[in-house]
Amino acid sequence: MTISVRFISTCFALILTMGFAAAEDKAARKGKPVDYQANLALVPTTDPKATKTITLRAELAGQHPRLLFTNKEIEVLREASTHDAVLKQAIDDVIAIAGVFGVGKGTPAYIKDDTPAIWLAGGTYSGLSYAYHLSKETKIKDKIIAILNIMLREPYWADTAELDSSMGAGNNMLMTGLLFDAIYTELEPEFRTKMAAKILLHVRRMWYLGHQKLAVGPVKYWQGDPANNHRWHRNAGMAACLLAIADEPGLDTGYMMEQFKNEMDFILKWQPHDGDCHEGTGYQVFGFTYLALASRMMDRALGTTYQSSPCLRNAWAQQLYFWAPGRGGNVSFGDDDNGNGFGFDRLDAGFFAGPQLSRDKLAHAALTFRMETFQKAKKDQKHTWPMLVFYDPTLSGGDYLALPTNRLFADLGVASMRDNWTPNGVALTFKCGPTGGYRLNEYAWANKNDKGEPLYVNVAHDDPDANSFALAMAGDLIFHPGTYSMPKSTETISTILVDGKGQVTEGYEYTQPIPKADMRTLSYLTGWKEGTGGRVIIEGEASSAYRGITEKNIYEHHQALPDPIINRFRRTAVWMPGEYILLLDDIVAAEQRAITWLGITEKGVLLDATNAPNTVLGTAAGKGGKTVAFQVAADVAVQAEIKPVKLVGRRGDLTMDQFRITAQSEAVHFACVLDPWGKKPAVSITKTADGNTVTVIIGDKSDTWTWKAAADGKTPSLVQGTRGGQALIELTEKDLAPHGE
Repeated sequence: MTISVRFISTCFALILTMGFAAAEDKAARKGKPVDYQANLALVPTTDPKATKTITLRAELAGQHPRLLFTNKEIEVLREASTHDAVLKQAIDDVIAIAGVFGVGKGTPAYIKDDTPAIWLAGGTYSGLSYAYHLSKETKIKDKIIAILNIMLREPYWADTAELDSSMGAGNNMLMTGLLFDAIYTELEPEFRTKMAAKILLHVRRMWYLGHQKLAVGPVKYWQGDPANNHRWHRNAGMAACLLAIADEPGLDTGYMMEQFKNEMDFILKWQPHDGDCHEGTGYQVFGFTYLALASRMMDRALGTTYQSSPCLRNAWAQQLYFWAPGRGGNVSFGDDDNGNGFGFDRLDAGFFAGPQLSRDKLAHAALTFRMETFQKAKKDQKHTWPMLVFYDPTLSGGDYLALPTNRLFADLGVASMRDNWTPNGVALTFKCGPTGGYRLNEYAWANKNDKGEPLYVNVAHDDPDANSFALAMAGDLIFHPGTYSMPKSTETISTILVDGKGQVTEGYEYTQPIPKADMRTLSYLTGWKEGTGGRVIIEGEASSAYRGITEKNIYEHHQALPDPIINRFRRTAVWMPGEYILLLDDIVAAEQRAITWLGITEKGVLLDATNAPNTVLGTAAGKGGKTVAFQVAADVAVQAEIKPVKLVGRRGDLTMDQFRITAQSEAVHFACVLDPWGKKPAVSITKTADGNTVTVIIGDKSDTWTWKAAADGKTPSLVQGTRGGQALIELTEKDLAPHGE
């Protein structure tokens, strides 16, 4: 990965580049070579004495392999595969993969670059550990020995700007630790001793140059917070290497063991209980398996309890609930391409850790269904070695169709609702949470600097997307969730603009935290209510995110955060599965503003609405041709148009149609009804003495929605639905949405 960063000034260069990909090494090398001597001089020749003694569990001390399996456990795994087709195929695939590639000669690419390190070292080569013990093929053992000889020979395990401390270094360490552990007892004693010392050398380089931020030159982009998935890559490598040599004669690993356990304590302490990723579903894939592997190895070897963390048990949910029905991709917020490329590899396999730990058969069944769907569409896709770590055949028998269809992710202020789990389903997502999520912001404010400001945290891949929605159905993205956008722009998200301006976190290619501001106060959920029949009401408040500026003003001109330009932006989504979706917007300003409702779609059409004043009719269509009709009614005059908008993406641009419905007013109420089920609902809005009444006509039914403004900025609005005098679902001031855990 190569990034492009606009250096605003020397003062802000650090802020703008923190959190970006470690493969900025390539760009760094164009300017000047790596200063090997200066970096290595910063690694102490010896470590301090450990203050705590951390030892291996007695039953694993002196035993190899032990990191992910023992010889006995391999036999159990082989036996289990005779009763489970998925596990049997996974074993066959892992052995087959191990047999078809060559190790090569010379300095391998994975020493010089993060990308091959991630996909070769951390991926294919690491799987040799399982392949050898399941097959006992000599040619596989010979490959392991050849790789270990390379790693013993090479002076650096990451010959990059982040010398021996890059994300690639972490993957190379993961590979080396696993392979050394796998054939430890079959290595020549002299080689084993040299290899163990080499492993400790690189553990110490990673710790001092990386975790201790001593490296000369590279931006310290990943060390600032516990949620950075690049950090997890490094920690998996640290765990594999340290635990493989923890009881090696003649090596003093005590201090490194103590420090790394402190690191893992810290990482797991600050993970959100939802197990979600604020950067989006795609980036969750990129990091989670490494966190799960590090936790698994530590618990096995030391008897720690990291795997009891709710984050590890719940992480699978983001993958499933933001999987777009009938697609090979997602309907996700954040830097997710949201494409349709089917694929299931080792990074996806790690999500089986959740149901394995929680014994959740429904989650296991749903993940299996997702895996099989992806693999059927991509016929050459093979199982990879993490399936042997995390897939649990004892959880078979669950019915994925019975998995609850609605889920709130309280840490991020985001929810997903769908009518069913078939490929023909309909899914709505709604997001109104703080940039980075509650847990990460809690960490930042709990660790203020000497000026009383929150610690910098990495929110590079978040979007300015408060009070946004997206709609997917039957293989199509209807109201599009966006792409891996560069720069970040509210205009490319289905929310609102005020005087043509979006939310304060927009403007740069990578999002930055707002200086001195508590991002938990800028946008947040106010209400959450689940009713009968799968019905849901969710509500968010985002007025404080609209300041009439872009983020560039703050950083380039040292501008303090001005007051909000609107007093209220309350959006309520009512999910009526099988019937319609209702979106209610209550927007109030202190003076007249141009308030623009946005809807992003592949192909939009405006229809004649001359007989319905202040009402807009239209259709939104996905790339695959699925079409959804909608109506927007307002309580003031509006102008509607469709304009093309380019979503500038890191991996390619998308040109979309954008519905823009604008009211020139101090206040406006929008009521939008979406019709993914083809029921032809019609919506109207009427002012009342103390609020509004929204009427939705659907066939011979008439639904009445009483809609009253919230008492303050934190309390939910009153939204009460009835049909024929019978209650449908109701949001009251008591239905407060949770903020984080």
